[in-house]
Amino acid sequence: TLGAMVQRATKRKIEDYAQERLFGPMAFGPVEWQVTPTGYAMTGGGLGLRSRDLAKLGQLYLDGGVWQGQRLIPADWVSTSTSPQAQVDDQTDYGYLWWLKRLKTAKGEELAWLMNGMGGNKVAVFPRLRTVVTITTTNFRVRDAHGLAERILTDHVLAAVGE
Repeated sequence: TLGAMVQRATKRKIEDYAQERLFGPMAFGPVEWQVTPTGYAMTGGGLGLRSRDLAKLGQLYLDGGVWQGQRLIPADWVSTSTSPQAQVDDQTDYGYLWWLKRLKTAKGEELAWLMNGMGGNKVAVFPRLRTVVTITTTNFRVRDAHGLAERILTDHVLAAVGE
């Protein structure tokens, strides 16, 4: 996994490395890691963060990897990870750890960089609009939870931003 590779490269637990290099400098609140049966922190999903901290991650990427004047992520990684690396369908590509989706609105399409979590949880970065939106839900057993969250983005958020 990505977390295991980072641990090998840094010779540190991913939780400690992330706290030092990302979560600490960005003043995150409680961070809840899920742990595998072998004791490694899961990095492919299940990280528990506050909504405001999720929004901070989106803002970090919107600002090219800089947080409050401090570079936390290399600019070339931000650019590469938010560029298409694989095509999923006509509206969706995948970067590195980001879904790149053209959301249909009443006025056309808007590109979003998306982090998707269970139950329709999302961080949406709209680079052209310089906007970050965080949706946190508890729709874990709801059919099409991600579709519901995307409709909130297209029918309400983007409609309001475009006014």
